[in-house]
Amino acid sequence: MARILSFLRLFRRDLIIMLLALRKRGTPRRVKYLMLAAVLYFLSPIDLIPDSIPFLGLVDDAVLVPAAVMGLMNLLPPYVRRESEEEADYLIRHLRLLLLIATAVVALWTGLVIYILYRLFS
Repeated sequence: MARILSFLRLFRRDLIIMLLALRKRGTPRRVKYLMLAAVLYFLSPIDLIPDSIPFLGLVDDAVLVPAAVMGLMNLLPPYVRRESEEEADYLIRHLRLLLLIATAVVALWTGLVIYILYRLFS
C-alpha cells in the first residue's frame, strides 16, 4: 500500500490529467485502452519482475510506471492534453476543500444510517 501511495504522490498531477483525458471525446480509443492497461498493471500484484526480489522488484515499478505515464502523456492530442491540464490544475488547487467536503458528506451519511439503524432495532 505504501508503494502505491508514494507513486500517487509523485505522479498526482499526471494521473489526474490522464483520468480527465479518459472522459474527453478527443482522446483516441487506443490511448484509453493503454491507460487502462497501465493502471491495471500498476495495481496488479503480478509484475514482470516479482517484488520479492529485493532490489529488482522495485526497480521494475520505478522504471515502467513513469515510462508508461510519460508515454501516455505524449500520446494525448495537444488540445486534449491542454484542456486536461487546465482542469487538473483547478482540481489540485481546490483538492483540500473537495476532500473536506467529501469527508463531511460521508460522515453525515454514515451518522444518518447509524441513527436510522439504531431507531429501527431499539
